[in-house]
Amino acid sequence: MSVAHLNLTVQQLSVCLLLMFCGTAVVMIPFAHYVIAGWSAKRKDIMDGFDAESRLEYFKMFCRSSPIPTLEDAPAEFEKFHARWYGRRYYIMPGLLLLLLTVTGVMVVTLTGLDRLGFLHNPLIKIPDTAMAAMAGAYLWVGNDLISRARRLDFSPADVMWAVLRLSIAVPMGYAFASIAAESLGPFVAFALGAFPLTALTSMLQRLLNKNLKLEAEPSETTDDIIKLRGINRAIVERLSDEDINTITQIAYCDPVRLIMRSSLTFNFVTDCMNQALAWMYLQKDLDIIRPLGMRGAVEIRCLIEDLDNVDAASGSDKAAHDRAVGAFPLIAAAIKQDPATLQLAFRQISDDPYTVFLTQVWT
Repeated sequence: MSVAHLNLTVQQLSVCLLLMFCGTAVVMIPFAHYVIAGWSAKRKDIMDGFDAESRLEYFKMFCRSSPIPTLEDAPAEFEKFHARWYGRRYYIMPGLLLLLLTVTGVMVVTLTGLDRLGFLHNPLIKIPDTAMAAMAGAYLWVGNDLISRARRLDFSPADVMWAVLRLSIAVPMGYAFASIAAESLGPFVAFALGAFPLTALTSMLQRLLNKNLKLEAEPSETTDDIIKLRGINRAIVERLSDEDINTITQIAYCDPVRLIMRSSLTFNFVTDCMNQALAWMYLQKDLDIIRPLGMRGAVEIRCLIEDLDNVDAASGSDKAAHDRAVGAFPLIAAAIKQDPATLQLAFRQISDDPYTVFLTQVWT
């Protein structure tokens, strides 16, 4: 073997390893960043939202079948509960699968691509152009998705498994879509559609199947109910839908800790959605009218009722709060054109709801 040939071999090996390392790092660095730092930030968001009394109330509200800890033991038990259900260990297997598929895919595409370019002769690993394009498109989507999730701290083990599934089915789905295009456009179609989200691809496949088999498409269920709450947009609707939260009633009576960890939404956002939802079930669109009057949700309504009932307040801030509630209540009723007596009944139903009581204890 000549020196020139040896140098060329070293150069080829260096380029291959560099490309494979960079390709793998683009996917795995966001994953590692979240597991090391992002997970701790999400945990801190929950722990900071619950003091010792709030943690005890959480156990009383959502863990009634288990022994309820004492106030002194509640903080430690809450941390054990969080670790038991949402600890870092649940990222180990998805992370290993993601690493395996990423390394394999990047290696295959790198070696095939360099062989196509004439940079090296690779007699062992060669895949067709359509398969290579499909894998590259799936890699593009997975890399972009994981980087975005790491940035916004939206990174559950299920999200990692979705990325694993996306990489696993890239080639067969690429060929499925390329088969309906001209042969020369097959690789382009496979790459372009490989960069689509999996939900969009399955929807496309379903429409193509219905069209070719002349089947009537099933009416899709609407999830627009929850979007009526303030702060909810289409992206949030999709994230909540992934956790089987599709209606206002569901979010009103959800377990906030479980929803926060599964959806990676913040503690304040989830509890605010619960707060609005508990009031919306009774008031619906009238909630939009009284929101500028200080009634954003169930907690504010409970505070109003407590001030209204505090007739024993003789002086100071308690009497001032009582006087404000007495003066404001008729104006609130007039704003939504409802009789004060019936509105007070509705407000008391909202105020006495156990979930409203729980949210009030957590917030205050």
